[in-house]
Amino acid sequence: MRKQTSVITLPTRADQHDHGFHQLVFGLEGDTEFDLAGHCRPVTTGRGCLLPSSTGHAFYGLGENRIVVVNLPEQSDDREQQLRIEQLFRRPDYFNCRADLTQLLQVLSREMLRNPADSLLQDACGSTLVCALQRHLDELRQSPRLHGKLNLQLLDDYIDLHMERRISVAELAGCLCLSASQFYQRFRDQTGQTPQHYVLERRLQAVAQALLHNDLALSQLAEHYGFGNQSSLTRHFSRRFGLPPARYRREQRR
Repeated sequence: MRKQTSVITLPTRADQHDHGFHQLVFGLEGDTEFDLAGHCRPVTTGRGCLLPSSTGHAFYGLGENRIVVVNLPEQSDDREQQLRIEQLFRRPDYFNCRADLTQLLQVLSREMLRNPADSLLQDACGSTLVCALQRHLDELRQSPRLHGKLNLQLLDDYIDLHMERRISVAELAGCLCLSASQFYQRFRDQTGQTPQHYVLERRLQAVAQALLHNDLALSQLAEHYGFGNQSSLTRHFSRRFGLPPARYRREQRR
């Protein structure tokens, strides 16, 4: 079996194979595609797939990308690990990660990249991800929604974690294990807003707080909170708060 846990980049040329060990794949950066038994889905930030041993699969990267791969044996001498393996790898499948799991993945991957020769660290990170994913999937099966409603706290955590970049409706839907169309309608019914407007409002509220508590330039705030450029930030902020950001900062700090 190849190295147990690693951070890799997939080539843009499609490849196909199977192997005699289980494999757990997490999207980390950029876009990749995995075809499992004829079903092709993206494996991007916040998404992943489970590949039981001997499962034929095709894969390729779309431009710059990084994934985290955890290889696991079919049989383990460690009984606890074997039980977790059997529970996770019952069939090929795709999964979506909640914000806390995505954040954990990013922290662990940074450690792996800083210490590529530390096999003990790599193995520990892999074991942590296996345990965290199993708990995450169990929680989703038991309570995917909060009292029959969409769990907005999960969405808020995910938005806050990825605020510097574009966040799609499909990503938010994936956090709650819903299709994009199901999520969109239920979200509007529950909040009275579109998901896109909800994300924009959360960005603007975060900018308003930042203007009160730090002295970052508007261009830096625009980049950090996902507005692309200062002009876009100023336009949206002025429309929401009735003042341009610079004036808002001056007046609120008096």
